[in-house]
Amino acid sequence: MVKHIAVGLDGSANAGTALKLAIELAGRLRGVVHGIHVVDATFLEGAFITDISGSMGFEPFLNLQSQMRATLDEVAGVVRADFDERCGAAGIESRFHLERAGVAHGILAASKLADVLFVGQRGVNARFHEDLLGATAETLLRRSPVPVLVVPAAAELPTRPLAAYDGSPKATRALQQAAELTRALGLPLTVATVDVQEERGRARLDEAERYLAPYEVKAEYTFVPGEAVEQELLGLLARDRHDLVFLGAHGHRRIVELVLGSTSQYLARRSPVPVWCVTRA
Repeated sequence: MVKHIAVGLDGSANAGTALKLAIELAGRLRGVVHGIHVVDATFLEGAFITDISGSMGFEPFLNLQSQMRATLDEVAGVVRADFDERCGAAGIESRFHLERAGVAHGILAASKLADVLFVGQRGVNARFHEDLLGATAETLLRRSPVPVLVVPAAAELPTRPLAAYDGSPKATRALQQAAELTRALGLPLTVATVDVQEERGRARLDEAERYLAPYEVKAEYTFVPGEAVEQELLGLLARDRHDLVFLGAHGHRRIVELVLGSTSQYLARRSPVPVWCVTRA
């Protein structure tokens, strides 16, 4: 059962939506929201400051490091105040974590005891690369020991979740988490599998149905013929259709991931709805 919900906060619109969802879900589940803000240590490293100073035409001894630290601390204060205000207004138990490290490392350290980690689909620099998954979110999908929920800028608490099932250990774990969450929220669940062979796909759905039987969730099972798994699943996702998808992250062999990327990354980058990625089986 989800009780501890961590949220990466950087002041972006996506992170704001992630916090909104975390607060709403914690309210339904009587959970705790952990807000995580990281003061990026790389901005305070001497070599970085020296490079910036040189490119701007002045010497690094003009106390730029202290000024930058003060600015980053001021941003952290604003983020914390917003977090405390929103959680307080909702009557949600909350804890704020301030880390000074590389961004991904800081989020991972602060979220190690969480049940799930919410992150924005894109960060504060999204305007410079609107079609890309945020670098931090992509790193967390690869390294997080807890499930990661990637949240787009416009998202609501789900009412029609979908679980993508391919028979892998991570997909089974995703199915378990989907069952627990939908049962707790009183929601129906759709289980989908994509395959070029219908017989194999139907057998996989039968397997999923047997697995879900003890959870007593209301579920329906959908076979989708096709070879392009990512694109077929994306076609099932929309706020007026399925508004949340559970799946196992990185189902391909490592070499395939390096060349083509994974299904989870593809969906996390393009999905109009939140993507719940199980990163460890």
